[in-house]
Amino acid sequence: MSFDELKNIMIALGIPELDIRLDAPREDVGLDSIGAVELALVLRREKGLAVTEEEIKAAATVGDIAALVAAR
Repeated sequence: MSFDELKNIMIALGIPELDIRLDAPREDVGLDSIGAVELALVLRREKGLAVTEEEIKAAATVGDIAALVAAR
């Protein structure tokens, strides 16, 4: 999955587009515990990616999340 695809999913989850940068800290864009669960569910159900909320919560930045989903 590309960064643009991930960005579109994050926008659909209500994260402002301008906040979604590779260097942005995960929690600063709204991916707290609940946001991480929501993103993981969308990635699993809609994109078929085996990504857990624990992996998303362990990511420090949006770039780390992008690398995680790109590897899947």
